[in-house]
Amino acid sequence: MEFSRSKKLAKDEVFFLQESPPPLTYIDKGLVKFYILNSAGRERILFLGSEGKYISGLEQEDEDCRVYLQAKQDSHLVFFTENEIEKNFGNGKTNPQFLKSLFRQMNFLVKEIKAITFNNFPARLAGLLVYLVEEFGNKHLFFSHQEIADMLGVSRVTVTRVLGNFTEEGLINKKRKKIIINDIQGLKLKAGGGEEN
Repeated sequence: MEFSRSKKLAKDEVFFLQESPPPLTYIDKGLVKFYILNSAGRERILFLGSEGKYISGLEQEDEDCRVYLQAKQDSHLVFFTENEIEKNFGNGKTNPQFLKSLFRQMNFLVKEIKAITFNNFPARLAGLLVYLVEEFGNKHLFFSHQEIADMLGVSRVTVTRVLGNFTEEGLINKKRKKIIINDIQGLKLKAGGGEEN
């Protein structure tokens, strides 16, 4: 904290990583979404990070697709450079939470790739809802249909339709910008292909 850059963000505030993004961001407080936005205004959420989590560096690969972050709650972020990472996490002093966070991100990406390849959309959506409950420890998910769509790279209409089906099946309840999970086991079954989706 003595030598790293930090940034406080109010709820819903957007921050553009204008400079070369640091290799590591630590979420000291709050809940933050990291996303890419292309020149046509299409958004794809890459990661959701809560307090105590690390997010690995996100490259600004080109002018047509830029990396942003947005606070879902009042948040405080700390940015580490490569030299600071070596100083803090090198020499056998690696922070287990740091590694755990990175492995969780890698696991999520692998699951997403597998889901895109092998699962139909209802299974992918069910899998995402299960992931969010397990990641944040709360069956009340404060995400809009558009944000869910941005996480999965589909249209909001598609998400709304399938969430409506999940509601009819008793798996969830829907409120404005809030999804309440009623049957986590049923969602796991659907995500795993244990029933027709």
